Amino acid sequence: MIVDVLPQVELIIGKQAPVPPLPPTEARNRFQMVFQQFVAVFGREDHPLALFLDDLQWIDVASLKLIEHLLTNPDTCYLLLIGAYRDNEVNPAHPLQAGIEAIRQGGVPVTHLALAPLAVADLNRLTADALHMQAESCTPLTRQIYERTGGNPFFFTQFLSSLWEEGLLLHDAQHRGWQWDLGRIAAKDFADNVVDLVIGKLRRLPAGTQYILQRAACLGGKFDVRRLTLICGQADVENLLAAAMHEGLIVCSGGTGKFLHDRIQQAAYSLIPQEERSQVHLYIGRVLAAKLTPDELAEALFDVANQFNRGAELLLEREEKAQVAQINLHAGVKAKGTAAYVSACWYLGAGMALLEERDWEERYV
Repeated sequence: MIVDVLPQVELIIGKQAPVPPLPPTEARNRFQMVFQQFVAVFGREDHPLALFLDDLQWIDVASLKLIEHLLTNPDTCYLLLIGAYRDNEVNPAHPLQAGIEAIRQGGVPVTHLALAPLAVADLNRLTADALHMQAESCTPLTRQIYERTGGNPFFFTQFLSSLWEEGLLLHDAQHRGWQWDLGRIAAKDFADNVVDLVIGKLRRLPAGTQYILQRAACLGGKFDVRRLTLICGQADVENLLAAAMHEGLIVCSGGTGKFLHDRIQQAAYSLIPQEERSQVHLYIGRVLAAKLTPDELAEALFDVANQFNRGAELLLEREEKAQVAQINLHAGVKAKGTAAYVSACWYLGAGMALLEERDWEERYV
């Protein structure tokens, strides 16, 4: 059960026998029980376990139910779960709100911490640390940036970096310090939106790197470098990514890349013209379906299905529609096998929507 969702565990415990099939409800209960026992292995009185989950505003219902079961189970001990989400994207009707309330009703203490923008004093310590200067001498610069960024830490660091890139923050080698002109900074027409600011940074990268990052953004916040190489058809993908790594936009390790912030991924994706995005996703789906090995395709099934679905409006040929429908149906069955029933229904529905009536009768009835 665990190896199915965390394949790396097989490297520790060895090859596992297939999981006996069960009806849907029993399969879900079994998965929740086994996963709870798995987590309990690591939470000890002398060594408690802390888990951090980011971007809960995008959580699916099946994952939320698993978290609810994990936290409210009386056998779960010495576990601290920290979740972060954007409260402006979670309204009262959002499933996360109901999930949090269910966890509280289950007797689990829930603490809310509203993360306000950083204060000038906090940001000034960041500036002083970055410039290796005394905090007092950095205060005027920090206040100037604070007024333009509202205390958002990511926006703040991007703005500070942009000052250096624009030549408004200069290193004085003779006096071993930094200099700036507050008047010129105030007069500079910087973007008021963090995405626009990052877009400007992306546009200063080599054209090849911009192209690679656009395709990487289509794959998500994390991306497989080999799949990206297949999509782009270039052998020097890693060299092109190096420029983005140097700018602190992505990090790559062990064949996997990651955007350092979802706003960076958003900015890279926005470089693709709106009218071309469906075509790009469809192209990515076609390349992955054609060039991945059967084992790789099975591992990337959800990703391939998602690419096709985002370009489904451009599918015209009956055979290709049937192929994409089959990929969605397989993804639905796979999701059902891990008790992700909402996702399973979505993929099954997407697959059925692509099939003409005669295809449905011929292939699947």
